[in-house]
Amino acid sequence: MSNPHTDQDEVVAQAIFDLIEANKISLLLDDVLWGNQTMIPRASAAIVQALGKTRQLAGVSAPGGRTLNRLMVSVELHWSKVGPEEIERKAVDARATAVEALVHSDVTLGGIIIHGFFEQVDRGETTFVNNSMFRTVRMAFAGQSKTYLSVPTA
Repeated sequence: MSNPHTDQDEVVAQAIFDLIEANKISLLLDDVLWGNQTMIPRASAAIVQALGKTRQLAGVSAPGGRTLNRLMVSVELHWSKVGPEEIERKAVDARATAVEALVHSDVTLGGIIIHGFFEQVDRGETTFVNNSMFRTVRMAFAGQSKTYLSVPTA
């Protein structure tokens, strides 16, 4: 018996990364990066990072039992284009809305989770180590899956 769902937050993060990467031109993003960054190479980027998971017991129908998994991923959008603040702030906010819509277009991420969505969106700024300032939108994604702790025997 095989389960198509994953219990790995890094698999969910990779699916979101791949989706954004495949659409980065329409999202007006220069780069899609993985993990914690100290600098952004160009004017706009999405940074995807697996943040961890939590589990709770959801039954003991198999050796080890079944778990309900909460898989957390961070997506940060950074925008440093020089221009009027009102215009450029709205531009990064629009990119975040577009990323949300893209990811929410398939809440199962191709069937690897039961359901997932962005639970929180925060707006602000980020200063990187080279003193470059970026307008930022931080987005917290949570996906849910149900998996076996060990592979059940037929």
